[in-house]
Amino acid sequence: MTNDTPSHSKRPGKDRTGNVKGARLLLEYSGLAAKYLVVLGLSVWAGLRLDRLIPGDIPLLVWILPLLCVVGLVVKAIRDTSK
Repeated sequence: MTNDTPSHSKRPGKDRTGNVKGARLLLEYSGLAAKYLVVLGLSVWAGLRLDRLIPGDIPLLVWILPLLCVVGLVVKAIRDTSK
């Protein structure tokens, strides 16, 4: 005789703790990405505002401020992950 009931074995990698860890990691990285976008947006906005105040034809600060912010964020990320 055969048993027609399906077996309810656990699939590997589908336990509850794995899902919780994955969700926590997803929230952590999405928060980090949101922080980077806000910092970049504010630095571009500040660069545009400051370029209007400084006389000249070249919009220099709109390029320099976001670049400095990106370098600072990368350095901070490297320091945080090297612990």
